[in-house]
Amino acid sequence: MGQDLQEQIRTRAYQIWIDEGQPEGADLRHWLQAADELAGEDTHETFQELIDEDDREDEVKRRDPPADRQATSSPAPVVEITTGREPARRKVRKTEGP
Repeated sequence: MGQDLQEQIRTRAYQIWIDEGQPEGADLRHWLQAADELAGEDTHETFQELIDEDDREDEVKRRDPPADRQATSSPAPVVEITTGREPARRKVRKTEGP
């Protein structure tokens, strides 16, 4: 990486830091965001724009569930609860836990 490119990244990362209100502990994120922007790999001007876009996508998903989920509701998974006095009706294939 050339010295000139490092200076450009440093300058852009500093500007991002200023724009976000000078938060502590975000230097690596700012550096990587600046490097992505200068490489032309980032379509968002700021990290906040990325967060806002994600929030809008989440809102659309909550408001408009996929058509296949609207038409039919998926059946509840079959769970067999036993007391241990009698064997389970179905063979347990895999268990989870400690």
